[in-house]
Amino acid sequence: MKKAFSIAFVALFISLVVFFTAFSIFGKKSDFSVKENRALQTLPEFSLEAISDGTFQEQYDDYLSDQFEFRDFWVTAKTKIMLALGKKDMNGVYLGSDGYIIEKYTEADFDEDNVNENIDLISGFLNRTAELEIGTFVSFVPSKGTVLSNRLPKNALAFDSSFVQSGVQSKLSKGVRSIDLVEPLKSHQDEYIFFKTDHHWTALGAYYAYEALSDELGFDALPLDSFEAEDVTTSFVGSSFDKIQLGSTPDTVTAYKPKVNVKVNFHGEAEKASSLFAPQALEGKSKYEYFLGGNYARVDIKTDADSDSTLLIVKDSYTNAIVPFLANHFKKIILIDMRFFTGDLDQLIYDDYSIDNVLVLLNTEKFMQDPNMTKLEFVDESEYLDQEEMDEQEKILSELEEEEKNEKSKK
Repeated sequence: MKKAFSIAFVALFISLVVFFTAFSIFGKKSDFSVKENRALQTLPEFSLEAISDGTFQEQYDDYLSDQFEFRDFWVTAKTKIMLALGKKDMNGVYLGSDGYIIEKYTEADFDEDNVNENIDLISGFLNRTAELEIGTFVSFVPSKGTVLSNRLPKNALAFDSSFVQSGVQSKLSKGVRSIDLVEPLKSHQDEYIFFKTDHHWTALGAYYAYEALSDELGFDALPLDSFEAEDVTTSFVGSSFDKIQLGSTPDTVTAYKPKVNVKVNFHGEAEKASSLFAPQALEGKSKYEYFLGGNYARVDIKTDADSDSTLLIVKDSYTNAIVPFLANHFKKIILIDMRFFTGDLDQLIYDDYSIDNVLVLLNTEKFMQDPNMTKLEFVDESEYLDQEEMDEQEKILSELEEEEKNEKSKK
């Protein structure tokens, strides 16, 4: 009997191995995970060079992980087992109270040298901007775990990233204002200011940040109840949920409509819009993209606000939810996302005399990991040329080339 059981167990094990191996090789593959909102590793191309440097093996491991059949089922099953064992964190998130899934950060998630370099780069950029006598401001959006410490599991410690704001502040000239958002948000931590299933703040959280920014940026924040609010969806399931496939009910996305008319130009894209909202995003997975339709290298927003000021914001996706509030106070807002922007930001600001204020508004933890801050490296102002100077140089070069041709023809 024991021998028969052993044979049956081995046969079942071999059958499962053959079954999943066959699916991994011949099963239908996908290039993109809608649930996880990310590209999936496809079968890497075989080459001797890829084998020798180890990239093939690394990519093949990712391929097996991403293309494993019934992957979502196994993620959910693993989560249930971990919960049964009393575990409160898994796959990079905490299971918080009231259905909140909260990103878990540790020192191991960040490279100290890269963080320090980013602090130097952003502070250098801010100081250069302030020298142009432009209103210059910096504010870091804290993570959900920092603000909602009351939602964390017992004995869980929120990663302290406050040294980033203080580190940047210590390197700033007197012309740059640093604005804290931690305390303004924590004072509302019992409200729905972060999504339960996603890492982003809600529009309500963005409103409280807007209030905190208002005094420094020189405008009076409008009361929340003066905005027309609309719950545009009650079925948003975000990136935090995707890591465990369990543990929370869908979120509600609420939008507060600006009191001004807007015209939006997405640079590099054919589309233009007369709204800061993208209803089509509600049909897909990334419903947070209802705000501005997602992220672009540059977005220009013109308004009919009673203002003559232009605000440029160096932003990430968190900024998208605060723009409907800020739009009420500026005639023009320029949004620059360094993840996609390929131009020279210093030169853009230097050349555009209409810019009155520059605000850096980035999530702290994403900033610490962002490799794109190197685009802010200093370029000497003496290298900047206005259009007339460039035209003059082209004219001189053209004349010199013409003279050389004439001399050659004479010979």
